[in-house]
Amino acid sequence: MDALPFMGEDEFYSLPDPALQGRAPGNLEFLDPDFNKLSSEEKVQISLDLEQLTLSSDSRLRTEQSFYSDSISHMVHADSNGFLEGETKTLYSLGVSMLADDAKPTSDGTGDSTNIGRKQTDGWYSAARFHKNLTPSREIVEKACHRTLRKLGAVKPASQEVPVVFSSEMAQSFLGKIASALMGENLFRKQSFLLNRLNESIADSKINLVDDPLLPGKLGSRHFDSEGVEAKPLVLIENGVLKNYMLSTYSANKLGMTSNGHSGGISNLILKLGDYPEEELIASVKNGLYLTFMSGQGANIVTGDFSRGAQGIWIREGKLAEPVSEFTIAGTFTEMLNNLKMIGSEVDERSSILTPSFKIDKMAVSGT
Repeated sequence: MDALPFMGEDEFYSLPDPALQGRAPGNLEFLDPDFNKLSSEEKVQISLDLEQLTLSSDSRLRTEQSFYSDSISHMVHADSNGFLEGETKTLYSLGVSMLADDAKPTSDGTGDSTNIGRKQTDGWYSAARFHKNLTPSREIVEKACHRTLRKLGAVKPASQEVPVVFSSEMAQSFLGKIASALMGENLFRKQSFLLNRLNESIADSKINLVDDPLLPGKLGSRHFDSEGVEAKPLVLIENGVLKNYMLSTYSANKLGMTSNGHSGGISNLILKLGDYPEEELIASVKNGLYLTFMSGQGANIVTGDFSRGAQGIWIREGKLAEPVSEFTIAGTFTEMLNNLKMIGSEVDERSSILTPSFKIDKMAVSGT
C-alpha cells in the first residue's frame, strides 16, 4: 500500500493566544424571535406578489426572478484552549430582477437599430436580520423598475478623463478590494500593494475606514472571529493614514504581529460618512460619470492597477443625462484613494460593507 501523503510541520500554525480569546459583551441582535411566524404559503405568496407588482408596473418589463428567503444558522466554536461559544443568527432577504428589450420605438415601429436585440437587466433587494426591517415589496419593485428602465437606450461614451461618482453598491465593490489588500493572508504572500505601508498616508485625509464587529443587528457583526478571538473594532485607515492590517493567528505569526480577530475576514467594514447626499455629489460634476455597474477581473490588489468594464449614467451640468455602457474605467488604487474627495452621507445597509456613495475626482473612461 502506498504511504498516505502528509504535510511538513509549519511552525506558524498555532492556536490563538488564550488571552485573546473570548466573547465580546453585549446583545448584537442576531436572532429574530418571530422567525417561525410566517407559513410556507405566505413566503411563496411574497415572491408571487413581487412578480405581479412588476408585471403591473410597466408593460416594457418582465421578471427575470423574484425571491423571498429566510434562514436560521447555528454555529459553535470549540478548541483545546478550552474556548467554547456559539451563536444563532437569522437572515431574511427578498427582491426582484427584471429585464426589458432595449429598442427605442420609431415612427414606423421598427425601433432604434443601434439597440435592437439588446436586453437590459437590473433589480433591487432587501436583506436584514429581522423580518420587520425588510423594505416593503412595493418599494423594492419601484426601485427595480427605475433602475432597469433607466438603462434603455445606452450609448458608448467618448474616451476622456472625468470625475466618477460611485453609487453605494459600486463603493462597496471598491472597498471590498481595499479590504482584500489589507488581509494578512495576502500580505504575507506579498500579494498586496499595501505591504509594508503601515503608518503611511495612502489616501485623502477625509478617509476613515474602520472594521467594527459590535454593531447590533448589522449583517457582519460577531462576538468572536472564526478562531474564537474576541471581536473588537479595528481602525484601518485614519485621516488617510494606514493604521492596521486585518490578521488571523496564522497571518499574524507569519508577519511577526498579533491576531486582531480577523480570521474569516471582515465584519462590518465602515467608511465614515461624509456631508453630501448623493444628489449633491452628482450636482458637483459638470461632465462625468455616475457609476452603477462594474464587470471583469481588472482590479489587481498585487500591482494596485484598476481597470474594469462599466455601465452608468452620464452626468452633464450636474444632472443625470443619458445611460452609458460598453466602456472601461481605469486608474490605480493609490490614485483613486487620494482622489476620493467627496463622501456621501447615506449608507446602504444590505451588506457587511457599510459605505455611502462617493466621488473620485478623476478617472480614465475608455469608450469610443
